[in-house]
Amino acid sequence: MNAPSGERSGLTLRDVRRILDGMIPPSICSVSADGVPHANLLSHAEYVDDEHVALSFQFLNRSRENILSTGRVALMAEDPFSGAGVEMQLRYLRTETEGPTFERLRAKLAGIAAHSGMEKVFRLRGADIYRVLEVNRIQQVKALPVLAARCDLAAAARAVSRRLADCEDLASVLQATMDGLGRDLRIDHAILWLLDERRGMLFAIASRGYAQAGTGAELPMDDAGLAGVALREGVPIRIGHMARMYRYGRTLLAQAQDLGIEAAMRAEIPLPGLATPCSQLAVPLRARGRSVGVLLVESESDQFFGYDDEDALALLCAQLAQALLTLQPEEGENVHALRAHDLAPVPAAGAGAAGPPLRIRHYARDDSVFIDDSYLIKGVAGAILWKLANDAVVSGRTAFTSRELRLEGRRLRLPDVQDNLAVRLLLLQRRLADWAGPLQIRRVGRGLYQLVTDRQLVLVEER
Repeated sequence: MNAPSGERSGLTLRDVRRILDGMIPPSICSVSADGVPHANLLSHAEYVDDEHVALSFQFLNRSRENILSTGRVALMAEDPFSGAGVEMQLRYLRTETEGPTFERLRAKLAGIAAHSGMEKVFRLRGADIYRVLEVNRIQQVKALPVLAARCDLAAAARAVSRRLADCEDLASVLQATMDGLGRDLRIDHAILWLLDERRGMLFAIASRGYAQAGTGAELPMDDAGLAGVALREGVPIRIGHMARMYRYGRTLLAQAQDLGIEAAMRAEIPLPGLATPCSQLAVPLRARGRSVGVLLVESESDQFFGYDDEDALALLCAQLAQALLTLQPEEGENVHALRAHDLAPVPAAGAGAAGPPLRIRHYARDDSVFIDDSYLIKGVAGAILWKLANDAVVSGRTAFTSRELRLEGRRLRLPDVQDNLAVRLLLLQRRLADWAGPLQIRRVGRGLYQLVTDRQLVLVEER
């Protein structure tokens, strides 16, 4: 089934994988057991590895019958940028109906369907896996020029990786990552979601390119769109045309009902993200055989990300995951070594407060913390803030070390190393900074921090 105009070449599947992205639908040619050919257009083909591709199985048709009968098919694909075409000889191996390859193919098919108004028609039945036997170039009368890439992705990833290797704490790791995405990889919109495995939630720890930073915003894994699928399957998931099935869901009402009537006052932290993204790429953060989070990048342009983006970000995310697992807060100096004037006390009632008291309300059920009836944070970060506020009110003590927080791990319900104290303390600091209110945490020494406010604190415990 060689294409009549084809020529033998030294092309590999990796050389031509970007052509498979589906901007121009590929076509397949199969033959029946008695030699009758049949040609058909295909929605999408997916690069699996250097020897295999996956083709979308959507409809029960003549092509499907032929493939199951002979196990052979020819795939033709065109490059929309250069006008070049390739023909591949494939051998059918199996059909997958779940797992990473199936999910990758389903995500891209959903985007194509949404872009063409065919969401109710296109439904992936399975991912047919093929071994690639040959890759041949189809001769062109006139080849069109290849569009230049937006940047050298390999060199950009190397530059960001080098700066990450020099980081000594998590704050600088996150800063280097977000800065590098924009400056080196030319990605304007990104969100870093970390996994709270115990609660089955994702929470935002850093972002770039949005009006709202969204630090501390939460999403259930099952409602996290493309990010949730990538994290669950442990592989990058990319989509070039946005589909409704991969957008964020809304769960605020259900969460409020679960927590009781008073919690219905809660206003969720605004989710970072583009209102109408056209391209998204979600890359899981995996280290030591565990998933710790996912990096989601997006664009307002169709087909903005390619396979080379997946490779570059996968390398950076592996390095980032290791940093999140290993970087702990500095053990810190002795808090008693600080001079009295280095620490600002929390004002008592009528004793020099710069404004009305701050009413801090805590729900023990999930460690939710509200300030003046506005939701701030919950979980481990909420438990830490509640402990610090209690110390400030009861004993007047505002300084604390990371070491003493770790020693109080059981009372604070600190998770294991996968979701460590360094991450939660940094989350709390960043959330308070985004809130920009009269209560902050500042670093005053090595591993030493202070709860800072010029208001009297009024504490209310809710069960």
